[in-house]
Amino acid sequence: MDELITKHLSGEASPEEAKQVEAWVALRPENSLHFQKMKKVFEMGSSHYQKAKSSDLNIDLNHEWNHFVKTVSKDTKIRSIEPQSYAANWVRIAAALLLLIASGLVINYFISKNQEVQFQTSTNTLLISLPDGSKVTLNKNSSLTYAPSFGEVSRKVTLKGEAFFEIEKNPQNPFIISVNRTEVEVLGTSFNVQGYNEFAAVEVIVETGVVKFSAPEKNKEVRLRAGEKGVYSIATGQMDSGANKDINFLSWNTQKIIFEETDLRSVIKTLNRTYQSNIIVAAEISPSCVVTVSFDHQTLEAVLNVLRSTLNLTYKINGNRIEIVSAGC
Repeated sequence: MDELITKHLSGEASPEEAKQVEAWVALRPENSLHFQKMKKVFEMGSSHYQKAKSSDLNIDLNHEWNHFVKTVSKDTKIRSIEPQSYAANWVRIAAALLLLIASGLVINYFISKNQEVQFQTSTNTLLISLPDGSKVTLNKNSSLTYAPSFGEVSRKVTLKGEAFFEIEKNPQNPFIISVNRTEVEVLGTSFNVQGYNEFAAVEVIVETGVVKFSAPEKNKEVRLRAGEKGVYSIATGQMDSGANKDINFLSWNTQKIIFEETDLRSVIKTLNRTYQSNIIVAAEISPSCVVTVSFDHQTLEAVLNVLRSTLNLTYKINGNRIEIVSAGC
């Protein structure tokens, strides 16, 4: 796994190997912490040897390692570890990481009680099991961060992006999520939080239980029960709550979409959220242009083909942008 992680960090891993690493990291919190340590070493080593060529391996290992330690030890805690050797002939990365691997010092080199555990996604979603038994499903382009002491004194996490939470009950230790200037506090429930930095608002939708949704800077808070939604406007500082009318709020996670006499603009909004696509309507569309259809784990292309046949749509694709230029309904 250490070899796979190194290949992943250096950009050498195949798509299958990258998925294997991501699955292993998500399996246990200690796996994620191990990955973060290796990533930190990689970043520091790459920075230290940024002018070195990967083919230039005729180096005094002890001299270079001592030089590297002196460089990073000013603000980094170092623990000495007996070298262990293992081969990595496939590696074609920065000389620093090659040296660390050759001496076996990648493993458990960077030790710090303040080292955070972080999960991050790009084009994938990710199911995470937290130390307290809670489960979090991260949407694409999202991250979840927490301290190594999570669950011992507090259960606090930081979210960037979107995630669905299934929280284990613990009345003595509330679960708190910090997301884009807001906080969500729960004892045990399931709910969805959307708080991408580029969005104008933070949204919380509760599936089961009760949550407290607050904006500490503005001294605003609401309590949300199952079936309710809270929205905080970052620009105005306004916080509103009410019944959730979006039956597809979890479609990004379940990959199931239901449209019941839904107008085309609302359909497009749901598709963009589900697939993180960039579909725009570049034509006048009648309000009577509605659709009733369900999708279950279908690709965006398949969904668009159904809508094209149902609503007689015409659209064009320009890179990652999809423009609807006409509709026959």
